[in-house]
Amino acid sequence: MSQQNVEVVRRANDAFDAKDMDALVAEHHPNVEIVVLRSEIEGPYRGHAGLRRMSADNFEANVEVRIDEIRDCGDRVLVLGHQHATVRGARWDHVLAEVYQLEDEKITRMQAFPTIEDALEAAGLRE
Repeated sequence: MSQQNVEVVRRANDAFDAKDMDALVAEHHPNVEIVVLRSEIEGPYRGHAGLRRMSADNFEANVEVRIDEIRDCGDRVLVLGHQHATVRGARWDHVLAEVYQLEDEKITRMQAFPTIEDALEAAGLRE
């Protein structure tokens, strides 16, 4: 099952990169919760409507993601890399450190972390 979860996450990220909203939504549970870095201020995105809103915000900011590693962590999937965006005219570069939880081959939760160390800890790993 774990390798299948990795493939679900890979397909979801490929759909995001292609701005294919239908394919992106298809990989997520209807009650998905998405916690991005700005969720501390705005709260998490919930459900397919929240996923669409989060994606539209990212598409508007021209977010570019480079995935360096997708790691199977049992019941979770760790994604590491870099992301770049233009927010209100300013270039933004940040580490990509996300942990996905899945159920029945659907993403039920995605949480972004400010550091790789935080994501490793959330995934149950230490380096």
